[in-house]
Amino acid sequence: MTPEKSDPNRIADAATAEVHDLHRVLQAWFRGEGDNDPELVLSRFDEGFRMVGAAGSALGLADFAGALPKMWGSRPSLVMEITDLAVRHVEGRAAIVVYRETQTQDDGANQRWASAVLLDRPAGPTPVWLHLQETWCAPSPAA
Repeated sequence: MTPEKSDPNRIADAATAEVHDLHRVLQAWFRGEGDNDPELVLSRFDEGFRMVGAAGSALGLADFAGALPKMWGSRPSLVMEITDLAVRHVEGRAAIVVYRETQTQDDGANQRWASAVLLDRPAGPTPVWLHLQETWCAPSPAA
């Protein structure tokens, strides 16, 4: 029996949807909205997940899981917006996506570029996040 071939268009569409969906889940978490169950967030990540944040700190899933409960409701005015989302590559079960994330709160806004690797999981409802790299966006030049 031959393994089922992955459908690149389905994987790309699922990865695109997951970027938006995860950020809605994270925004609600930081705002303290909805269910206070960390598994709602953590179930979206592969056990090998690794992130390098915009400030250069690296952390794995265990570190993220340990910090997550403290973040519940920590930013009640946060609004997260995803723009410029593109699927750069699909290979096998993996999709590489890039996007711009804007976080706005009472005290201002910041932007970061993100590149992520998401893995298709046919048995699950969404792809899972394997890797995330963020970089602060440079300020726009003065006109």
